[in-house]
Amino acid sequence: MRSGIFKDPSKLLPTYVPSRIPHREGEFKRLLDIFGPVVRGEEHYNHAVVVGSPGIGKTMLVRYLERHIRGEAEERGVRILYVNYRVERIPGNIVRRLVSTLIPGMPLRGYSIGEMFRAVLSELQRRGERLLLILDDADSAFYRDREFVYMLTRADEVIQGPNPLSLIFVVHFEDALSRLDPWTMGGLRKNVLKLSEYSFEQLVDILDARVEEAFVDGAVPRETIETCADISSTYGHNARYAIELLLNGGRIAEQMGCGEVKPEHIRQARDKVPPSFSVEDLKHLSLHEKLILYSLSRILLATNKAFVTTGDLEEEYRAVCREAMVKPISHTWFWNELKTLSYYGLISRRESGKGYRGRTTLVGLPSFSAKFLEQILQSEVFGRP
Repeated sequence: MRSGIFKDPSKLLPTYVPSRIPHREGEFKRLLDIFGPVVRGEEHYNHAVVVGSPGIGKTMLVRYLERHIRGEAEERGVRILYVNYRVERIPGNIVRRLVSTLIPGMPLRGYSIGEMFRAVLSELQRRGERLLLILDDADSAFYRDREFVYMLTRADEVIQGPNPLSLIFVVHFEDALSRLDPWTMGGLRKNVLKLSEYSFEQLVDILDARVEEAFVDGAVPRETIETCADISSTYGHNARYAIELLLNGGRIAEQMGCGEVKPEHIRQARDKVPPSFSVEDLKHLSLHEKLILYSLSRILLATNKAFVTTGDLEEEYRAVCREAMVKPISHTWFWNELKTLSYYGLISRRESGKGYRGRTTLVGLPSFSAKFLEQILQSEVFGRP
């Protein structure tokens, strides 16, 4: 049943790939120039890195490219596989996805990552096919799994013959490239697309396009769109955040029985929408990452401090594990989880200064309110609202 405001609210979801990509047409053409020759068979492979802060169209851009070239690519024997590294988390899961896609009958146990990767490349070679692998949210690969990146970019050394594997890495920070060895970094740097932040006017254009697709005519006045853009300007003109504000503002207006989405509905929605990450992002975290974040939010709420020491955080984490009846991870793995959360931008880490005895690492929460995080994760950790 259609509401009085929404025409199709799914057009405002983060997974939706729009029919138009205002102010990213130039970057799209650049990707076409890079991978068009691969699709047409003029080049065996190519690699690219798409860089940009949250909410400025990185995922939308590569998914738009995928949709645009998929038909011709399939006709010419080029497979396309999109994988979110943050969701799959480790190299083994990525390679198993490749195996299940290309060699569905191959067992997923008993083989090393290298053996499975070689089998995938050999299968592509046997079929005379090629693969474009898109790795989204891949920052942790550059920081934590550099040997995996090395392996992916050296596919031609794994098998005899032309390289059948093209790659697109999507990352938040260009600095991630500097973590690689010089040869791998040099091979990737030739095609780096660094997306600039949107301006206020560009963000208004983007919101205009989404309003046209998602809402009935006249349901969202210009002032409301500008309010979304204005609030989002505080967070680097984050388009994903602005679109989520629009969706939640529309829901608030609908619940209140209003015939249009007003600026005040958007301001009310701001309290329900975190600026950099969605609730879905949180649900993709591992159990122990959720436990650590829950522990951090609980300490920050109880102490009213800006930061917590890693020692205090680990102690609280172990207490939460006991409450949740979960076996805690080791001290070393706890530190690894902190690094991963930091790579994703979910927490901040810095060295202590004055007011602390000795040197220790302080952990902060830059992306959410502690209260919001505690409420969301309580059901994830304990299974209760």
